[in-house]
Amino acid sequence: MSEYERATTSMTFGSLPEPIRAAVRAKAESLQLTVADDAPAFLTHSRKLKRSGMLNRMLGGDQDKAHDTALVIGAKDVLVATHGEKRGTAVLAARLDDTDVSAMSERLSELSGISADDGMSVNGFPVSGTEGNGRGSFYVGLGPPEGAAARTALIEAIRAAKA
Repeated sequence: MSEYERATTSMTFGSLPEPIRAAVRAKAESLQLTVADDAPAFLTHSRKLKRSGMLNRMLGGDQDKAHDTALVIGAKDVLVATHGEKRGTAVLAARLDDTDVSAMSERLSELSGISADDGMSVNGFPVSGTEGNGRGSFYVGLGPPEGAAARTALIEAIRAAKA
């Protein structure tokens, strides 16, 4: 059983709710990316099904009862934003031709109780650390009615960018 109840809706970048749209636009401008208002976007609302345990709360786990995740597919880039009342808004960006999508492995799915249908890992976000620069991944939770369409749209955009 998933830890979250999720609903994914298809829209355009220009119709994303504030402050997500503003944060995505600011990130895009800071990286000199162009994202059209009519770029495809998918908004997933995730609601926790149960309260986090004490250890999770002490270690700084997810404090929001609900949060939103936006997946924006630009002409050459993918941007992922999360927004919650306590966590605030954060945005990641990567070139489509540097990314790929993977579903959760069966073994990890068994251990976590999360179905591969609940989301996807988007791999290829630039990260830096003590070991230098590299690529990171971000899990994007998805749900009905348009979660499968979000996954398909991103996979097709990546495939077209790499062609």
